[in-house]
Amino acid sequence: MPKNKKKTIILTILTIILALNFNFNFFGDNNLSYTDFFGNLPEIKFNNFQYDSEFLVLSKIYENRYEIGKSPYGLVSITTKDSEGNLVRIEGVAEKIKQYDEANKNVEVVNYASSFGLQGHIFTFLYNKLHIPFFGLRLLCCIFLGIILTAMCYFLAKKYNKILGAVFYLTFLLSPWVVAFAKNLYWVEFTWFLPVLFGLILSTNYKKKKIWIPCIGLAIFLKCLCGYEYISAIMLMTISFFIVDFITTKGKSEKIEILKTIFIVGIVCLVAFACAMCIHASIRGGGNIIEGMKIIYESDVLRRTGITGNAHDFEGVYKLSLESSPLETLSRYFAWKTPVVTGIPGGCFNIIIMIMPVLILIYELIRKDKEGPRNLTMLVVYLLTTFSWIVLAKAHSYIHTHINYVLWYFGFVQMALYVDISFIIKIFNKYVKPQIYKNRNYTEK
Repeated sequence: MPKNKKKTIILTILTIILALNFNFNFFGDNNLSYTDFFGNLPEIKFNNFQYDSEFLVLSKIYENRYEIGKSPYGLVSITTKDSEGNLVRIEGVAEKIKQYDEANKNVEVVNYASSFGLQGHIFTFLYNKLHIPFFGLRLLCCIFLGIILTAMCYFLAKKYNKILGAVFYLTFLLSPWVVAFAKNLYWVEFTWFLPVLFGLILSTNYKKKKIWIPCIGLAIFLKCLCGYEYISAIMLMTISFFIVDFITTKGKSEKIEILKTIFIVGIVCLVAFACAMCIHASIRGGGNIIEGMKIIYESDVLRRTGITGNAHDFEGVYKLSLESSPLETLSRYFAWKTPVVTGIPGGCFNIIIMIMPVLILIYELIRKDKEGPRNLTMLVVYLLTTFSWIVLAKAHSYIHTHINYVLWYFGFVQMALYVDISFIIKIFNKYVKPQIYKNRNYTEK
């Protein structure tokens, strides 16, 4: 069998395995639970993970299907009034989409104005016009994510080594957090890693800027139109390969080329973010972009970041989140209640993911291992990638511990596991393998 054909078959199989696991969670615990900030909502139950967010997409489909409103936003809430006159979400909206309930004629559409909601527009078209069922929509998300992550692992293996590519693949496959987000119609997780894939491909050949930089910009633009969550981590992971190359490359001309790439990609990402923000602001401000920007800043940025927000302007949990310190917020993300990956319980996080890699890297640097500097650089860059959103969006992170643990999988968990596993392999090859051969030769004689 030709080598390229064999490679294509292997990559296809790996993609199918990822996509099917993202959709059915073969390797995880379907009853895995984690509570939100308030301690009263079971989350990471695979079959209904983040349903409250997906409700916004389902409501848009409902609104369009029965022509009960013409919201410019792609995300809305279908609500009705309870006995006390308060607006409440309609329960079972997915079933009501399939069969219109005459009792729900007097419903009210409430805009979700925190993002443009591109995913809502797209899934509404796919469901109402092309008649793709919900199962199909979720499966599409899983397939796209499977393709992107498998391609990432392939190029990681090509750029670095096969062990690193394999560790990334297995982590994506077995992470309860990555898997839980995969098929959610609100989060469209594949949009997180699409710009990262393009950045990785560019890092394998810096001469192809004209092809891949526009792709990175378009991917960031699409992600921002779907929502701004985790955008700092996504941008940093996108340029992480350039940063590592810049620090580990010795040639002056190569460093200049890489630095130029970092600068250009950084500018393109910011421009893409700004363009998406302008589209969003135009709707938010009723056609006035400046007014829309002001509303977004006052309603969302101040409430979510905690960097410029004034705690006195908010109440309850938002006030508490704004008053919290960055260190206090970071500390919340070291108390694991879920497995890190299937087979490694959360209680081992600090030992296996935080302490062991550091000790191994210190040992490798002392022994002048050729991979030591690169591994250390990658581990630090990915740690900063994870911390970026937790710190910059401090108020959001303080409250959303029931979802934001996924930030650890923007490279850091993968790299920590790689340091551990590659060290074990080196020890085996150096001490155990020679002994096995020695004993085998002795037996043969």
